[in-house]
Amino acid sequence: MKIILPLALVATVLAGCATTGREGPGPSGQATGLAPEKQRITDSIIRADRERLDAHQDRLRKLNESGVPQNHFGLAKAQCWLDTAKTKYLENDRTGYVEESLAESMKIAAALEADRKAVVGIDTPLVARSARLRDDLWSRLQGHKNNAQTLECNARTVACAEVRLVRAGHAQEQTGWRQATPHIAMVEDALRRADQEAAACRMPVAVPRPAAAAAAPAPVPVAAPAMPQQASVVVPTETFVILTDALFQFDKAKASDLLPGASVRLDQVAERLKAFKTIRQITVTGHADRLGSPDHNAKLSETRAATILEELKKRGVLATNSVARGLGETKPVTTDCSDKLARTALIQCLQPDRRVEIELSGQVR
Repeated sequence: MKIILPLALVATVLAGCATTGREGPGPSGQATGLAPEKQRITDSIIRADRERLDAHQDRLRKLNESGVPQNHFGLAKAQCWLDTAKTKYLENDRTGYVEESLAESMKIAAALEADRKAVVGIDTPLVARSARLRDDLWSRLQGHKNNAQTLECNARTVACAEVRLVRAGHAQEQTGWRQATPHIAMVEDALRRADQEAAACRMPVAVPRPAAAAAAPAPVPVAAPAMPQQASVVVPTETFVILTDALFQFDKAKASDLLPGASVRLDQVAERLKAFKTIRQITVTGHADRLGSPDHNAKLSETRAATILEELKKRGVLATNSVARGLGETKPVTTDCSDKLARTALIQCLQPDRRVEIELSGQVR
């Protein structure tokens, strides 16, 4: 099983209706560090804003590496808010959506930095005067959030679907129903996926068999007192995610292609993995974005996974069984990156897809 921070989900989704009639971002949007919208006309300002967005992505990565699982509902929600903020920034949005979405992500990150077990991200405000569409979809999403058991399996899907539904409401307010429809369809698809993940998550409860009638005990010779048995050791499965842009040169995969800062990142991950007394299984899975051919991306992701596995071994992370595999572009996490974007912007937008997942199981100390 994956280690998931417990979520006592008793809150309901707030209607979150934004105040109508105001212009520009609200107070929450002014605390993000982004330049005012009217100043986003020079390369230096835009570059500084993108660096700010990248810095927050790095902040979320550090939370994951410090022990908050990727499918923790709060961390997933923070990532989805950041993804939608990045996309709307690239679309040159001037409605306050970028600032308010980023502010939501930053608020969640701050809470998790203060307390890794914080229950955050439950409420979903309708940022930038977004309309509240499809109460039936909101109700279904709330139903998933109320089920803490199955939310361990579909947290990311549910969290991102809520943010997408806000995005649909924003499109409705800005350009009409035609632009909102694709986002609604994505939410419906996400809910079908969330239903499937919840169904797969439910494990049948074992019913104990009735004890057989005990026969008359035979005489038992007196034996030396047995040594007390040690309590069973929990053998969890934990997953860490590293964005490969922080490790490799773009479209590169070998050890010689590692960036100067990669060694520090890998050292940090290795120290975290060494918290396990023994590691029974470690699986390193590489992922790529959709740029390039499927065959190229499959090979690229597999080579990156193998490189990371070898680097971890060099740092003393040893497992009874170890596997490196590549899934290419088949498991993307981004949903808002249009092929109509300029290539540089598209590469930036697809950054979360270029990642390595490290999954391990073993005995904890």
